[in-house]
Amino acid sequence: MANLIPLLVVVLAFGAVTSAVFVAGQYFSAQMQLLRRAGGSATGAKHAPPLADGIHTLVSKYFDEKKFGVEGAVRTKLRRDLVRAGYFRPDALNYYIFLKFAVVAVVPIVGYIATELLLPDYRWSLKLVLVGGLTGLAVLAPDAYVARRQRIMTGHYRVLFPDLLDLLVVCVHAGLSLEASINRLSRETLKRSREMGMNLLLLEAEIRAGRSVADSLQAYAERLGLDEARSFVAMLRQSIELGTNIGDTLRVFSDEMRERRLMRAEERANQLPVKMILPLGGCIFPVILMTVLLPILLRLMGIMKTY
Repeated sequence: MANLIPLLVVVLAFGAVTSAVFVAGQYFSAQMQLLRRAGGSATGAKHAPPLADGIHTLVSKYFDEKKFGVEGAVRTKLRRDLVRAGYFRPDALNYYIFLKFAVVAVVPIVGYIATELLLPDYRWSLKLVLVGGLTGLAVLAPDAYVARRQRIMTGHYRVLFPDLLDLLVVCVHAGLSLEASINRLSRETLKRSREMGMNLLLLEAEIRAGRSVADSLQAYAERLGLDEARSFVAMLRQSIELGTNIGDTLRVFSDEMRERRLMRAEERANQLPVKMILPLGGCIFPVILMTVLLPILLRLMGIMKTY
């Protein structure tokens, strides 16, 4: 019973921390939804919760990227990765640095406390190896999370991109220019997908700021990270330079994108039987085998007992 007390303490502490984080996350999520409905970013900044305001002040003041030497190509790459992962805030890089330091500081401490409670009789060298391994995982965890978010966003964009092209074809054939079509689509797309809508809003802002349409579209394709978007930009650039009809070009490209999406769906459907082999062979087949053989084994055991 005495050996179970440290384990019980760790489980209760983990449950308490998890419950606190969950409640805080639900509270902040509800507050953000109420502020968004009440009147946009200006109202949200005016009535922000004190804790969120304090964290924002802390991050902005002490975790500026310039203080940590994150400049030049490194800053550009990190900012591009965060945008591809769906984080469009101007201070997203500051929060990334803050969370990376927080994870590296908290995880080794928690790991050390856990080893002292759960493994009190083990050698200190083994404890040091475990804490060092947790520290390495903590260093790599933020980058791994951002990379995973990028993969998720890439799949999300790949599903939405053909629909976006269809809407763009409708707007262009209705008589709108390419800039007006993008302006129209950005508001409509934002209702379905925040990330895709934010990318379109950035594209619209770059065009309004005086950047050429071709360069703005190229930056848009880089933010999405899709080969389809890069092909789309190359096609539009060539159409603008040659003076051909953009509507007809968009229609042909849109049909091709829909065919590609259908081919990807068929490819995933064809991969399903192969992926089902492992769970069928490892989980379902042994149960069926036991169901068939168990009565026979019981009968054999009964016959052997009679002899």
